[in-house]
Amino acid sequence: MKNAIKLFFLMLFLVPQFINAQAITNVKTLLIENEYGNARLIITPNSYDMTATKPTKLAGVYGLLVCYTYKGVKKALHQDLTYDFNKKGEKELFLGMSATKSNIVIGSVVFYRRDLMNKNDYPKKTDCFKE
Repeated sequence: MKNAIKLFFLMLFLVPQFINAQAITNVKTLLIENEYGNARLIITPNSYDMTATKPTKLAGVYGLLVCYTYKGVKKALHQDLTYDFNKKGEKELFLGMSATKSNIVIGSVVFYRRDLMNKNDYPKKTDCFKE
């Protein structure tokens, strides 16, 4: 029984370390309305590279470009997801003041790894508006 308790506490501390050590390779998004009727875009990790060996940094690793339309106006938003993924496991984005699901249309969401790309190759906001 004593060994089982030790094993439980060991797993309790080691499992979160292994989860944080994995490199996120894709995300999923969900547009929701909170209790006040305001639209929020929730981003959560969806798939992992299970061969990662060290924890990720707290900034500058995971990037996101969201292309959307708010009340008929095209908009783009860049966001660093690294800190929130490491600390909270998800990121909540506010897309506009008084935005509701009915006046927000998500055009595209591009997830990218900044640590694996050249800075010149990052997705650009202007890419959202090319026809």
